[in-house]
Amino acid sequence: MTFVRTVTLILIGCFICTAHAWVDTDFDGVPDKKDACNDTPINSIVMANGCIDTELLVVDEDAEDDAEFDEAELGATVTNNSALIAEQCRQQRDVSVAVDCFGSILLPVYFDFDKSIVLLTQRPTLVRVQQYIEQHPQVAIRLEGHTDNIGSDAVNQALSLKRAATIKNLLVNEYQFQPTSIEIVGMSNKNPVADNATIEGRQRNRRVEFIISAE
Repeated sequence: MTFVRTVTLILIGCFICTAHAWVDTDFDGVPDKKDACNDTPINSIVMANGCIDTELLVVDEDAEDDAEFDEAELGATVTNNSALIAEQCRQQRDVSVAVDCFGSILLPVYFDFDKSIVLLTQRPTLVRVQQYIEQHPQVAIRLEGHTDNIGSDAVNQALSLKRAATIKNLLVNEYQFQPTSIEIVGMSNKNPVADNATIEGRQRNRRVEFIISAE
C-alpha cells in the first residue's frame, strides 16, 4: 500500500512539473520558462525569446495612428493596386519590405540558436506573407537567411541557407506558393541588424527576411 501511494505521489509530481514547464502566461507560444517577456499583449508576434522586436514598435505605433491604415491591406502603404506596386518596386528592385516600397508588414521570421525549425510564435508572419502575396501576385520573393556571429563561417553559411530553405518549404507545402517564385540565399552572419555582443542582438540576427521585387 505504501509503495502504491509513493508511486502515485511521484506520478502526480511529474504531472505538475510537466504542466508547469508548459505554462504560457501571455499565450504567445513561448513557455514561461523560456519567455524573457511573459507579459506581451495577446496576439503579439514575438521573437523566439518571447519578446517583441523593439525596433518594430515605432512602425506599429505609426500605423495605429494612421486613420486610413487597414490591417487587411497588409502593409500596402503605397497603394492597394498590385500592378502599380509592381511598377514602383521595379524601380527599386531587391528592396526590403521594411522600407517605403512595401511598408513594414512582412516582418522577419526569427529562430532559436543553432536551429532552423520555425517556432509556432513565428507562424503569424507566414500567414501575413501568404495574404500579402495573394493580394499582390505580380511580385517575387527572395528569402535571405541570417545567423548570429557564433560559430564558423562555414557552419553559419549552411545554417542560414537551411533556414531560408525551411521557410520556402513551408510556403510551398503548407501555403501553396509556387516554388519558381521563391529564391533562397544564405547570408551567414554577414548582414547583422543588431549588436552580436548582446543576447538580444544575437536573437534579432537569427532570422529569415522576405525581400520583395517585381517579376
